[in-house]
Amino acid sequence: MNNDFPITKRLYYNNSHLLEFSAEVLNCKPNKDNWSVILDQTAFYPTGGGQPFDTGRLGEAQVVDCVDNDEHIIHIIDKAISGTVLGKIDPLRRRDHLQQHTGQHILSQAFIQVAKAETRGFHLGTNSSTIDLEIDQLSPELIAKAEDLANKIVFENRLINIHLTNEKDKFPLRKDTERENCIRIIEVEGFDFSPCGGTHAHQSGEIGLIVIRSIERIKRLWRVEFLCGQRALLDYRAAHQIAIETAKLFSAARDKSPELVIKLQQELKDLQKHNRELLNQVLKAEATNIYNNSTPNSNNLRIVKATFSRSLDELKTLAQLLVAQPSIVALLATTLESPKIIFACSNNIDIDCGKLLSQFCKEFDGRGGGKAEFAQGGLPIGTEFETALESLVKSLQKSYE
Repeated sequence: MNNDFPITKRLYYNNSHLLEFSAEVLNCKPNKDNWSVILDQTAFYPTGGGQPFDTGRLGEAQVVDCVDNDEHIIHIIDKAISGTVLGKIDPLRRRDHLQQHTGQHILSQAFIQVAKAETRGFHLGTNSSTIDLEIDQLSPELIAKAEDLANKIVFENRLINIHLTNEKDKFPLRKDTERENCIRIIEVEGFDFSPCGGTHAHQSGEIGLIVIRSIERIKRLWRVEFLCGQRALLDYRAAHQIAIETAKLFSAARDKSPELVIKLQQELKDLQKHNRELLNQVLKAEATNIYNNSTPNSNNLRIVKATFSRSLDELKTLAQLLVAQPSIVALLATTLESPKIIFACSNNIDIDCGKLLSQFCKEFDGRGGGKAEFAQGGLPIGTEFETALESLVKSLQKSYE
C-alpha cells in the first residue's frame, strides 16, 4: 500500500460503540482472492494487542480481515468498492470483544492488587480469553479474591475514561509503553490505567460479569482462562444444565451430585476389582483345562493351540498362566477384532518365540515379534486364520518331536 495516503482516522479511538460510519475510499487494490482497501476514516478495529479484528460490511463488500499498517488500517474485503461507502460493524462481535477486553484490564489490575501478579500476555480467543500471570503460586483463595475484586469494580459501574496524551508519566500506568507521542490510555475510573488501542466499554457495568474458568501452569507463568459478559452467561447456562441433568440421574438435589458421583466412582472401582478377581479365577480354570486336555509328545513337550473371543490382555494373562507350567508351548489367538496371536513358551524350552512369530506373520503380510519366551503379532483381516495357525502348529510339532 502507498504510504502517501493520509493517515487513517480511527473513529473507535473515541467511541467504541460507533457501529455505522461514512468514509471515502482512498485506495482499493486487488489481491489474488480479495481486495485491500484504505479509507480516510474507519470504525473497524484491526487485529492487535491480543484483540481480533472487527467484521462487518463496507457498502456491499464483506470485511473478512482488518490489518494495522501503522499509519493506515487495511480492510480486506471480498469485492471492489469506490467513492463514498457506508461502513457497518458487526454489533455482536464488537460488543463481545469490548466486554472481554475491558474485563481483561479489570482482572489484570485485580491480580496485581490481591497477588502482586503482573500480566505478561493476553489473548482474546473465539470462545474464551486468557491472561498469563507472573507469579510463583496461584492458590484458589487468590483466584477467588481477584475474581471478587474484579466483579466489585464491574458492579460499581465505573466510568471508562479515554485519555489521549503526550504525558504518560502523569498516569499510574499498570504497564509501560514504548510509544512517546499521543498515547491512548484507558482508565477504569480510579482503578486501572493502561495504554491500549483496543475497543472498550463506556462503563464497567457493560461487562456484566467476569468469571475465571481455569488456570494452567505454562513454564514460569500461570495462564488464567476467563469469560466476560455474554460468554459468562452462556457458560453458566451450559454448566447449570449439566448440573440439573446430572442431579436428575441421581434423583437428588443439585448440590448433592458431587458426593453421589464420588460414591458411584468408589462403587465402580470396587466392582471392577471384583470383576478382575473373577476373571482371574476364570482364566486360571481355563488354563488348567487347556493344560489337562493337552497331550505331551515323545519329548514330554505340550504344544497347545486355542482361539478365543477375548481381549488381547486376557490372552496374555492366559498365556502367562499356561507357560508357568514346565515344557509347554502356547499358541493363543483372538478374533475379537483383527486377528491377534500370542506365542509363548516355558523357560525350560529352547525356542525363540519372537523370531519364529515374526517370520510366520511376514508370510501373511502381518507383523509380529517379541522376546524369546513371549511374543505377539497380528495378521490382516481376511486371512485364513485357523489354517495359518494350524500350519504353525504342525511346523512346531515336526521340529520338536
